[in-house]
Amino acid sequence: MFHLIFGLILLIHPIYISSTNVTIDEKKIDIKVKLFRDDLEDGLRNFHGFSISIDSYIKVEKNKAYINEYINDKLSIIINNEKINFSIKEFILINDVLEISFFENFPKNIDSIKVINKLLIEIYNLQSNILFLEINSKKYYNQFTASNIEKDLFVK
Repeated sequence: MFHLIFGLILLIHPIYISSTNVTIDEKKIDIKVKLFRDDLEDGLRNFHGFSISIDSYIKVEKNKAYINEYINDKLSIIINNEKINFSIKEFILINDVLEISFFENFPKNIDSIKVINKLLIEIYNLQSNILFLEINSKKYYNQFTASNIEKDLFVK
């Protein structure tokens, strides 16, 4: 009976969540962002002012620049007071989940990291964005919400 009621609650109250995995080593920064495709379409429509469909590999490829612009505006990773500008390198669309990969060379010593994550928060006030960060074998975790969009992580 509990499972039935819990299942009905999930149908009535959708879950709005994204995850971002960031791995930094001595030479590069690797970022993977996972978003529900339909939620991202809502964010893209709100941000760009027109509908953008990304329900197939071809449509994601065609609209990569729009997606990239949105993510660069809503997700900031600032290392040593320098904002990392993302450029989509790869993506995978599996059912309704879009996983976008960015990786950049970053051969600098890292003193501090600040993350600002506003992905889809302007669309869904219940949006939760989970960050997993690994740097030099240290692991950090943070949950970003409408009331908590910013986190300073001091590495040294």
